[in-house]
Amino acid sequence: MSETLILADLHLREDALHVTQYFLDLEPRLLKADAVYVLGDFVEAWVGDDAPIPATIQPAFDVLWRISEAGIPLFFQHGNRDFLVGTTLARRLGLRLLPEVYVTELYGHRVALLHGDTLCTDDVPYQAMRRKLRHPITRFVLRHLPLKTRLNLAARLRERSKQATGQKTDLIMDVNAQAVRDAMQLQHVNVLIHGHTHRPAIHSEGNGIRAVLGDWEDGAVLLSIKPAGLSLERIQNKETLHLTAVAWP
Repeated sequence: MSETLILADLHLREDALHVTQYFLDLEPRLLKADAVYVLGDFVEAWVGDDAPIPATIQPAFDVLWRISEAGIPLFFQHGNRDFLVGTTLARRLGLRLLPEVYVTELYGHRVALLHGDTLCTDDVPYQAMRRKLRHPITRFVLRHLPLKTRLNLAARLRERSKQATGQKTDLIMDVNAQAVRDAMQLQHVNVLIHGHTHRPAIHSEGNGIRAVLGDWEDGAVLLSIKPAGLSLERIQNKETLHLTAVAWP
């Protein structure tokens, strides 16, 4: 049966071997998909394509390569943790880099895909920092800093992020309802899919739906897209929990 798989927010890192294993366990299904979309934050931090990939998460990158080698379209959208993924890594793995907002057609339905952090407009300090970090000049400068400097900077930014997150309410860190409506109207879609908030669910949005992916700490979370509709799943130890499923609006 036709199936497109969408995932995000794995946050692969050296001290989370279980997350890498969740992804490895998913490989047989990924290799049968019509297409695979990764909507950002595949890794906890990416400081540039010249950085060495830790041996503990290299197997996950090998899976990406095998997907593209099998001729399956493999799309990658930048998240807030891996926005420095560039064309060098993309060519090496066969990734098709997507813009910040990407509109496509899946089984006859128009769909908008994005990482999701731009929808969290109530988090004003985060949005200000994001604008600075994602500016083309800033990204150019970051890519040309010495590798050791970039690694130290990434560590400091992660620590600041943890501290800031602990001081914010859940409401501030979630998407803004008006931002969601504006995005769907601007892109002329009634299906919007994103990650970032780590709150897996499928929400009704007027005459449309918003599907939210989750993080992988307690199992792989993926959105299965089929001609009949969308299904959100959590898979742990090869056991699948169907969180929710809806028909196309």
